[in-house]
Amino acid sequence: MIIGYDIAGVVEKTGANVTKFKAGDAVYAYLSIMRGGGYAEFATAKEGEMALKPKNIDCEKAAAVPLAATTAWQALIDTAKIDKGQTVLIHGGSGGVGSFAVQIAKARGAKVIATGSATNQDLLKQLGVDQPIDYETTKFQDVVKDVDVVLNCVRADTLPASYGVVKKGGVIVSITGDPDPAECEKRAIRCSGLMAHPDAKVLDELTKLIEANKIMPIVSQTFPLAEAAKAHQQIETRHARGKIVLRVAPEPKS
Repeated sequence: MIIGYDIAGVVEKTGANVTKFKAGDAVYAYLSIMRGGGYAEFATAKEGEMALKPKNIDCEKAAAVPLAATTAWQALIDTAKIDKGQTVLIHGGSGGVGSFAVQIAKARGAKVIATGSATNQDLLKQLGVDQPIDYETTKFQDVVKDVDVVLNCVRADTLPASYGVVKKGGVIVSITGDPDPAECEKRAIRCSGLMAHPDAKVLDELTKLIEANKIMPIVSQTFPLAEAAKAHQQIETRHARGKIVLRVAPEPKS
């Protein structure tokens, strides 16, 4: 199996039934988890997994977007249905999904509280977080209450303390393990685990936000494809900022 679920590059060839794209188009895609194929010079994507690359970013930044930003969108917009004026607590606001979630929530007009390590407090502020929390020195449950939405992007052991900070009728969405239905029912809050899925319509919405400069992918490091193992070792530290990108080939000249 060839792993890798985010890709950005130029269409080489299209199938007979493809109508949205043509050879030479600059695109990005979130490939099916069942199929993968991103760690390669050539990858196959379905039309429903792909969108035209945002014009204002290069392929390197575009490759950082699809899976993580789609996950954040499906958690906050499709599942939690966040709205202007609501307050959202994001656990892990400086990570891959979290950094997009912060920006999507801000673009929707929400107030954002986000947790991160001491070294990532500056990034949380840069992303527009209204109340950054250093989880190494502060328990979020001591300084947060009555939020409308909690999005958990870190280990599921953050969930037990999260139920008590959500207002009645609020929502908890977790991408790392399902919240406890009994706890949620007892507190009259909605809860959901989330496994994201490819959706070209979501990528089209993300493209609009990126081109309007309301979302910007955070790429902390770029490695050549041959050093994919080093990239994974960096991810395993659990302290990577934003996304790590593999460069397969030189950026195509536009």
